[in-house]
Amino acid sequence: MRASWLLAHVPFVIVLALVAPVIWPEDGVGDTFRFWFAGHIAATGGSPYDQNAWASAGATYGSLAENVSSTCTPSPFEPACLWAYPPTTALMFAPFGLLNVRDGLNALALFTFLTAAASVIAVGQWMRARAPATRMLALCACVVSHPFVFDVSAGHWEGLGVIGIVLLAVGLTERRVAAVVGGALLLSLKPHLYAGLGVIVLLLLVARRDWRTLGWALGVVGGASGLALLRYPEALGAILGRAGQVTGLGWATTSAFASSILPSAVVGVIIVYAIAAAAFALAVRSVPEERRQDVAIAGGAAVALTVSPYVHPYDLLVLFPVFAIALALNDLVGQPTRTIMLATTAGTMAVGTWLAIIGARIVPALPGVLPVVTLVLLAGAALAARARKSPQARSQET
Repeated sequence: MRASWLLAHVPFVIVLALVAPVIWPEDGVGDTFRFWFAGHIAATGGSPYDQNAWASAGATYGSLAENVSSTCTPSPFEPACLWAYPPTTALMFAPFGLLNVRDGLNALALFTFLTAAASVIAVGQWMRARAPATRMLALCACVVSHPFVFDVSAGHWEGLGVIGIVLLAVGLTERRVAAVVGGALLLSLKPHLYAGLGVIVLLLLVARRDWRTLGWALGVVGGASGLALLRYPEALGAILGRAGQVTGLGWATTSAFASSILPSAVVGVIIVYAIAAAAFALAVRSVPEERRQDVAIAGGAAVALTVSPYVHPYDLLVLFPVFAIALALNDLVGQPTRTIMLATTAGTMAVGTWLAIIGARIVPALPGVLPVVTLVLLAGAALAARARKSPQARSQET
């Protein structure tokens, strides 16, 4: 076991060390300062929803606040100048905000990097690949993918969302209440990305009549969000107002991509959404029983991303669980199909994500197709794994 673990993780650590100096968040670039400043405002008794506070950041912190200052020009009431995250997010960054700006930015950059790396390790452990080489392939492909590189360099923290997805999958599979609650709490930090997944989890818990887990999850998430809203009652209006201004404006929304491929935007969206839904349903129905909950959660995260109204390329980090479980299912397929599927899936992760960014110059919002592509790859892997089983085993599952 130790030898197989090392075989998978030593190459991952080497690749991670090689890319770290290149992708480390830079001062005044990305959103590291934005998150530190939100925490600083919260830690010093102000409100992160006070736009005048954001507009004054440039005068105090100079070039460090360049990204913030640019969004608050010419007026502090520019839509992009508004802090639109849930108040729990600002409170999460409050410990960093207690540090001086230089130490706070360094600590936050380290947090971003380690969170992203930890999310990849969590996915590698959760995917339960039969072959250590498959896990190594997943880990290394994730680290060199565009979502990982962009997430860290932009100073974002989608790694927490990936960890939340893994916790949900583990908690639902093993019926562990604490894991489900912890996962739900992490996903509540960016509700616009995971609302669809929340509906899927709700339906799963209702279907199995697991009222205890449902009650704890709703109680903890609702309680934390409610207390934060009591502290910042202006948050709800700010979030709703910002939501109406940014819907569909993200770099990588699937709806924006779908709208650009056909003369009729409505028809394009219907077709692309239908493909995503069909692939998700096929994957859940076809996958071996022991991985059905995992596929439902990982695939559900991809579905949620597909229908999210606001997505940037760094948000595509949440597709890592889908990629990983597709690779794990590829292990169940015989040769030469296995090699072809492994290469296709890992290649999509490591290379295809970069090609989507480059191709966006020709096809607007091309990264928005990636959630749908991952669902199609997952459905193919599930079908191939099911076909590999004996007829008797398949009949027992149905």
